[in-house]
Amino acid sequence: MFRSANDRPTGFDHRLLSIMAVSFAVAVFLIAWFSIRESRSDSFLLLREQGAAFTEALAQASQNAITAEAFYDNLVQARYSDLVTSLVNWNISRISEHQLASFALNHDVLGVYVYDADSTLDMGVVARGPYEPLPDFVVDEVAGLLADPESNYVLLLEEGETQGEAVHYYLELTDRQDIVIVLAIDAQYYSRAVTETGIGFLAQNMAREQGVEYIIYQATDGIIFASRKPGELLAIESDPFLKDALESDSIVSRELDFQGENVLELVRPFSTDMYPYGLFRVGLSLNGYYSVSRGFDQQIIIVSGTLFVLLLVVLLYLNMRRKRQALSRKYSDIKSLTDRIFTQMDTGVAAIDDDGTIRMANRAFEDAFAVTGITGRQWSQTMNDHAGLLSEFVDRTARADEKEISFSVAGERRTILIARSKLTDESGLQGAVVMVVYDITRLKEYERSSARRERLSEMGNLAAGVAHEIRNPLNTIAIAAQRLAGEFVPQEHVEHYQQITGQIRSETSRLNDIITRFLALAREGNKQRIAVDVDRLLAEIGQLLRIEGDRQGIEVTVSCERGLIVNADSDGFKQVFLNLFNNSKEALDGKAGTFAIEANRTDNEVKILVTDSGPGIPTEAREKVFAPYHTTKTGGTGLGLPTVQRIVSGFGGDIELDSKHDGGTRFVITLPAA
Repeated sequence: MFRSANDRPTGFDHRLLSIMAVSFAVAVFLIAWFSIRESRSDSFLLLREQGAAFTEALAQASQNAITAEAFYDNLVQARYSDLVTSLVNWNISRISEHQLASFALNHDVLGVYVYDADSTLDMGVVARGPYEPLPDFVVDEVAGLLADPESNYVLLLEEGETQGEAVHYYLELTDRQDIVIVLAIDAQYYSRAVTETGIGFLAQNMAREQGVEYIIYQATDGIIFASRKPGELLAIESDPFLKDALESDSIVSRELDFQGENVLELVRPFSTDMYPYGLFRVGLSLNGYYSVSRGFDQQIIIVSGTLFVLLLVVLLYLNMRRKRQALSRKYSDIKSLTDRIFTQMDTGVAAIDDDGTIRMANRAFEDAFAVTGITGRQWSQTMNDHAGLLSEFVDRTARADEKEISFSVAGERRTILIARSKLTDESGLQGAVVMVVYDITRLKEYERSSARRERLSEMGNLAAGVAHEIRNPLNTIAIAAQRLAGEFVPQEHVEHYQQITGQIRSETSRLNDIITRFLALAREGNKQRIAVDVDRLLAEIGQLLRIEGDRQGIEVTVSCERGLIVNADSDGFKQVFLNLFNNSKEALDGKAGTFAIEANRTDNEVKILVTDSGPGIPTEAREKVFAPYHTTKTGGTGLGLPTVQRIVSGFGGDIELDSKHDGGTRFVITLPAA
C-alpha cells in the first residue's frame, strides 16, 4: 500500500515545531538575562560618563566664569581710563572745582581727587552729598603708585556693610608721572554682575540639577566653597583617593557614602590664577541607578512568565510570517515605477474629485503652496490661502485650462504656472480635475534681471550721445548765472535778483549731479579689477561712514571675516556702500538708527550683508528697486540702486533685496572669491 507525501502523519512536524518553540523560549530567556545584566552594567557606565561630562562642563563653566570676571575688570578699567584721559585733556592743572564737580555729575562719578607728586591732595570734589576724604587704604595705594609705578593704574573695590553696596576706587598715574587722579564710582551693578556670574554662584546653580548631591572645590589647605554643608571631610593628603586624583590629569570616580547617601563621586583637578590648585568633587545620587537595577530584576521575572506565552506565540508567528512575506511581495508588486515617479517628480500634480476632495498630490505640489498632508482633505479647507486664486481651476465648468498666478508664501514671492485637465468616467460624465503646477519663480527673476540689463544697455547708448551735449550748455548757463550774480547786480530789487540767480546756479548744479549719476550708471565697467582685501576696504569705508553717521545719529558697525579677497575696483567698491548708506540716511529722515555691514565667506563666494533700521521698502516697490528712475523719495533720481547693481555686476557678482528680513532693509551682495 502506497501513500502520497501529502498523506504523511504530521506528528513529526508538530514535535519539530514544539522543539523549535522551546528552544526559542530558552534562547529568549538567556538573551534577556544577559541583555539585562549588560543593560545594568551599561546604566552604571552611562551614569559615570554623564557624571564625567557634567564635571567637565562644571570645570569649563568655572573657567569661563573666571574669564568673565577678568573681562568685567578690563571693561571697567577701560571706561575709567577714558574718564581720566578726558580730565587730562582738559589740562587738569587749570581746572576749577566747579568744573570738576560738573564732570563728576555728567559721568555719574561719586567723587574726583587729584594728588600731586608728594602724595598731597591737590583738589577733591564729591558729586553728591557732603565731602568725604578717601579711605586710608586708598591713600596708601596713591603713595605706593607714585613710589613704584609698576603699573600706571590701580583698581580697588570696597564692599559696604549693606548687601549689594560697593564702591570702585580707580587710581591712575598720568603720563608725566607727577599727578595721580582718583575716581570714586558706584560699583553696585559691577558687584552684582560678578556675584551672579562667579564660580561660587555657578556651582550653587549647577548643584540644583536633579541627581546632584553636592559640588565641592577642595584645595590642599581646605574647602574653597561647597554647594551644601559638607560636614567633616578628610583633607586631600589624608585621603589616598583624593591624593591620587590631585596628581591625575583626567576625571576619576568612586562610590562613596556621603552623609548616609550612596553617591558616585567624580573628581577632577582644577587650577586657575584666582584660586589655589585643588579638586572639583561632584557627588551624583545612586538612588536612580538602584531603582533601575530593581526594575531589571523585575524584568527578569516578567520575562520568565512571558516565555510560556511565547511558546504559543511562536507557533502563530511561524504561520503569520509566511502570510506577511506573501503580503510584502504583493505590496512590492503593487508599488510600481509610476508611483515612484509621481512621488519624486519635480512637477507638482494633484487630482481633485467632484466633491472637492484632494485624492492625490505629490511632494512638488505641496512644496509649491507650502502645505503638507493634503491628500484626502477638502480643497477649500486645505488651500484656504490660495483657494480664491485657483477657484476657476477647481470649477469643472470653467473654460480656463492654463493660468499664471503670483502669491506670497512665508514672505517669499512665488510665480506659478498651472495647467488643468479634466477626467471623465466610463459613462463619459466629467469626474476629477487634474492640476499640473510649474514653479517659474526663478525663470521670472531671470527675465526681470535680463530686462534690467537690457534697459541699462539702452540707457548707456542713449547717455553716450546725450549727456555731453547737455553738459556744454549747462556749464555755459552756470557761468552766465555766476557772472550775472557778481558783475551785473541791478540797483533795485537786489535781493530778489540774487535769489533768482542763486536758484539758477542751484538747479544747474542739481542737473549736473543728475547727469553725473546718469553717466556713472550707464558707463561700462572698464576699470581694471585687481585682488583687493575686503577687510581692509570695509574698515576704511566704516571710518568714512562713521563721520557722517555721528552727525546724523546713525550708529555704523562693520564686521568682516579675515582673509576675504575679491577681484574689484576699490573706488567702485567704496561707491557701492556710500550709495547704500545715503539711501539708509535718507530713509531714516534725520532719526537715529543703525547701519551695519557684515562680510563672511560661503563656499567659493563672499557674502556681504548691508542692514539698516529704517522703515524698510514697501512690498509693492520691492520688485522695482533696481529699475532706473524708480524712486519713492521726493526729489530722488532713482539712479542710486541701479548704479550699485551695475558696479556689483561689473565685479561678476549679484545684489538682491532680502525680502524675508523684518524691520528695516537688508541687501545681500554676493561676489566670487578670488
